[in-house]
Amino acid sequence: MISCVKKLLSVKSIFVGLNCVGALGLFALTASAQTMAALGNLPLYFEASLGQANSPAQFLARGNDCQFLILPTEAQIMLHKTAAEPATVRMQFIGANAQAQISGDTELPGKINYLVGNDPAQWRTGVATFARVRVGEIYPGVNLVYYGNQQQLEYDFMVAPGANPGAIAIHFAGVDKISVNTRGELILSLAGSEIRQPKPMIYQTIGGTRKEVEGGYRIADAHTVAFAVGQYDHNQPLVIDPILSYSTYFGGNAGETAWAISLDTNGFIYIAGGTSSSQFSTPGAYQTNYHGGKYVGDAFVAKFGNLGTNLIYLTYLGGSGDDAAYGIAVDGDGDAYITGATSSTDFPTTNAIPGYANISGQIDGNIYPADVFVTKLGSSGSNLVYSTYLGGNSSDVAYGIAVDSSDNAYITGFTYSTNFPTTTNALQKHLACANSFYYNANAFVTEIASNGTSLVFSTYFGGTNYDMGKGITVNASGIYVTGFTGSINFPNTNAFQQYLNGATNAFVAKFTPSCTNLVYSTFLGGTNSDVAYRIAVDSLGNAYVVGWTTSPNFPNTATGLTNLYNGLTNNLYGSAPVITNAFLTQITWNGTSAAIGYSVVFGGTNADIDIGYGVAVDPTGNAFVVGTTSSTDFPTFNTSGLLRATNSGGNDVFVTAFNTNASALLYSAYLGGSSDDFGYGIAVDPAGNAYVIGTTSSINFPTLAAFRSTLNGANDAFLAKILLTSQPTLTITAPGTNVVALAWRAFQPEYTLESNTNLTSTNIWPTVTNPPVLINGWHTVTLPATNDDLFFRLEKF
Repeated sequence: MISCVKKLLSVKSIFVGLNCVGALGLFALTASAQTMAALGNLPLYFEASLGQANSPAQFLARGNDCQFLILPTEAQIMLHKTAAEPATVRMQFIGANAQAQISGDTELPGKINYLVGNDPAQWRTGVATFARVRVGEIYPGVNLVYYGNQQQLEYDFMVAPGANPGAIAIHFAGVDKISVNTRGELILSLAGSEIRQPKPMIYQTIGGTRKEVEGGYRIADAHTVAFAVGQYDHNQPLVIDPILSYSTYFGGNAGETAWAISLDTNGFIYIAGGTSSSQFSTPGAYQTNYHGGKYVGDAFVAKFGNLGTNLIYLTYLGGSGDDAAYGIAVDGDGDAYITGATSSTDFPTTNAIPGYANISGQIDGNIYPADVFVTKLGSSGSNLVYSTYLGGNSSDVAYGIAVDSSDNAYITGFTYSTNFPTTTNALQKHLACANSFYYNANAFVTEIASNGTSLVFSTYFGGTNYDMGKGITVNASGIYVTGFTGSINFPNTNAFQQYLNGATNAFVAKFTPSCTNLVYSTFLGGTNSDVAYRIAVDSLGNAYVVGWTTSPNFPNTATGLTNLYNGLTNNLYGSAPVITNAFLTQITWNGTSAAIGYSVVFGGTNADIDIGYGVAVDPTGNAFVVGTTSSTDFPTFNTSGLLRATNSGGNDVFVTAFNTNASALLYSAYLGGSSDDFGYGIAVDPAGNAYVIGTTSSINFPTLAAFRSTLNGANDAFLAKILLTSQPTLTITAPGTNVVALAWRAFQPEYTLESNTNLTSTNIWPTVTNPPVLINGWHTVTLPATNDDLFFRLEKF
């Protein structure tokens, strides 16, 4: 997308593909106009050629420093180089049908006008634009479709049932050499440069599920490539599609697991977990030395910049016992709130809740029961705002933490203690189950004041069996908690499921903002065992819960996605085989009772384990789930590159994104290497980009633009970002006299601002030298207005 600034305090724009290209035919906006929200948000498009390319091509497309010309039996790539003549590469389809019909597909709503020179007879007006170009029957039973993806030209061969994909052959003229590298990419070498085409994705869609087919490029001769295609169903159509923002290891010299992730308004990434590495901190961090532990080591907290490659701080957090961080939240100032469990008598405390500056658990034989810890870490990672123990005479562990707009912290977990701290306004002041360590426990919900030194609210939450709080979130309408329970008398109100159906069921509860009353509390599950791990909430107050189920009758209302699994059968809880599927359930509230908005059970069909560990929701209501699968037939959709359609070995991470009513998938993919990989946490920014964390022991975990590209210990944490939309919106405003400001969201830092002075004569786009400043969640570049035409665009680097 290109923008134009012209004249003092006058802003003009070119909406490529919607209005016009060139220095004329523009429409003007004053600098005080509203932000142009649509600017910079268009993919590669195709123009119907009316001679503007001085070529017999029927269609053309423009990319970064290149131009694509499309004819029925070939495509030409014209590369524009600095201080050099354009280089042309011709993709010629050998043996193609010379009479193949070429046509534009999905016409876009605008036209392009070329008003160049002073002779109207030479002008080209009303040029149609298309999202795709289709070449029908380029080979018998084979159609070719060109389209744009992330400002790149892509093409698919659609092979009809019974047609021969071996007929496809592409001759590359104008290149010095073609080769296929170890990653399966096709490399076109010419004049000291390279054009790379990713390994082709070959797949069939059968029964609504995308099935990958083995295959790749095959070098036929020095300048010709064909496709090697493995076994596939010849009675079904075949697609050959030659198509993470970043993915990185993150670990020390021993082992790490990242359990939780959160984002701030500037797109900075906060991670919490556990480490047994003695070399895992940054200078200036609050705690730079490893304090150890017999079982799990120390907790850690890390903050990355929004590129995912710049580590801002990394600190240990712990004492001489065992410490692990399971939950993290971030406030508007960039302070991180961390919770988990510690058995350390010397865990760092400051401004602690009165009476909880020391561990409360009592030694039981060789076991020192853990206490919850709650710590607020300053934005620089170098100081504690407050840090406190929280617990009673037995074992207490916290898994989830959330922060409201007043910086009050909300924590949930479980407790075996008969004297866990409760407040006078508690819903349940005593442990409801028998005090039998390791066999019975209650969940708890606690609110800590913003200064960390007092309890606003704290209550047991459970029945007479076993209850555990696993996830918590908060918005203006209340506090949402999830977990699982084996108690038939678990607190229940305004429920859609009033009774425990199996050995354990998930539970979902909503408290009023004061925490003193339940809005609703409900079981969620089937006749076997079901566990919920995390919870998210959207702007309408709908709750989203994920976990695993062994129940064949777990609520499954998303009938449009029945292909996600074939049903759970032969599930035996307590003896093999135990098969689990992941679930995502949306819970609504109509003012009088809770209800299931939708519920989806998904996973593989064999005797495998699929678990949903984390969930997040974007502003439009799309739901994103991360977890772990050992299935080789986990449902995948819209995969490419590092996001794979097949299991890479052992347990893999899965990431699945559902649309707003779970009627369709946005994508679903494996992410992992040849060993075991587990996805535990996910966060989503306002643009719908997903940030995933967990742990991996794979030496070949897929990395891209990595902070660290190799496994450093026995297992490392990992951080990956998956882009939902590729092109950010570029906005233009006039914040002051004689200046203009160009801005794009902080969550899309993969782009740089480039400028040009004349669209008709050059494809050279220098980077704007003024560095962007991060202001209130936006990358902002402020420039003086000029009397010259200046065109701007965002380009991914």
